[in-house]
Amino acid sequence: MNDRAFLIWIHQRLVEQHNESPLFDYMHRLRAIIASTDPNVESPSSASNSIESLLAHDEKNRPI
Repeated sequence: MNDRAFLIWIHQRLVEQHNESPLFDYMHRLRAIIASTDPNVESPSSASNSIESLLAHDEKNRPI
């Protein structure tokens, strides 16, 4: 599954399974990200990083 299809799946799951309103600001942001995502890009799904390690990496590499 490419990255764009995966983001669409997340959006639809939020709406259909978790009853999130598509009118919420973060859902607008998610659709904007989906619209700007190249449909030919597929990230590897075997990454074993936790969200905590990804956030720590971002914090460590944030410009001052």
